[in-house]
Amino acid sequence: MGDPLNSTKDNNSRLRIGFVGAGAMGQTAHLQNFALIPDCEIVALAEGRRKTAEMVAARYAIPAVYPDHRAMLAEADIDAVVAIVPYALHPSIVPDILNAGKHLLTEKPICLRLDNARRLASLAEEKKLIYMVGNMKRALPASVEARRRIEEWKLSGAIGRMNYVRASMPPGDWVFGVQWRASAGDNAPAYPGETSESPPEWMGELGEKYNAFVNYFIHQVNMIRYLIGEDYHVVFVDKSEAVMLSESDSGVTIALEMKGHGLHKSWEEYYMVSFESGRVDLSLPAPMAQQNGGDVRFYIASEGNPRWERPVIDPVWSMLAQARHFVSCVRQSKQSCNPASEALKDLEVAEQYIRALSSSLR
Repeated sequence: MGDPLNSTKDNNSRLRIGFVGAGAMGQTAHLQNFALIPDCEIVALAEGRRKTAEMVAARYAIPAVYPDHRAMLAEADIDAVVAIVPYALHPSIVPDILNAGKHLLTEKPICLRLDNARRLASLAEEKKLIYMVGNMKRALPASVEARRRIEEWKLSGAIGRMNYVRASMPPGDWVFGVQWRASAGDNAPAYPGETSESPPEWMGELGEKYNAFVNYFIHQVNMIRYLIGEDYHVVFVDKSEAVMLSESDSGVTIALEMKGHGLHKSWEEYYMVSFESGRVDLSLPAPMAQQNGGDVRFYIASEGNPRWERPVIDPVWSMLAQARHFVSCVRQSKQSCNPASEALKDLEVAEQYIRALSSSLR
């Protein structure tokens, strides 16, 4: 098979993608966006609901339909797989795809258990394959610009030291009025031969809170690390779960605010990274809000000329930006912005969150 990561795709050919899952997120957030990218073609669809699969395949001119991912891997001529299935199934399904030598994109989180996350990340590294986990906020133009400026300031020291990070993510309307997928009304059969992962036993009754945390706040856990370019560890969670306090490897305090603001039809995701003489303000749109690349502002408190800078941001949907990024990474044999090795760190933080919450509840 050779080295999949270092075998650059012929620039004159299109990336051949096999899709697993044609549910709400599979169709709406992913399939329709990959279908827009000229550099790739969707050549196979694995979906257990035969009628729905055929309807979706006809809509997007997908030539082959399979009942599950194993049948697709055995028969379809594909370069990469986009598998949009419940994350509790990742430990069962992802190894099949990676062992078949296919680059892969899944939704977040990478899975539920840290030992399984390490196994999946190690397998991708062993096979020299791109396994990108769908923290699509990293692909947003505003996020990329914010990270670039933060990295520049840290390296130059011109704005002083980074001294505080604040992330605010009250629950909101993540759907943002999107029109969901088409369905033929047939029910999906149980996924053949797969077992669904559950939270670690040591969490006990807090396992449900852990599952909710990695389903929702894992985006912010991931984005904080992306922006500041450092790992961090949790030091405190209050018993009402309003705030998680952490400390970065360089000693910077990080606050993640999670309580609702009483607004149910809005989205207020905000990040502030402050330096001694400057600040980065980043606002991100709801996950399903299209034509919105986020907003970022930079404050520079230079003597005699304090100012705000606000770059013009390309109005692109995060899900489309992510799809373009994945295709580009596979075609150019470059690592993605959120490889599995990064995604497993999210679960490390999530476990620390539960341990800190448990301490506060005693």
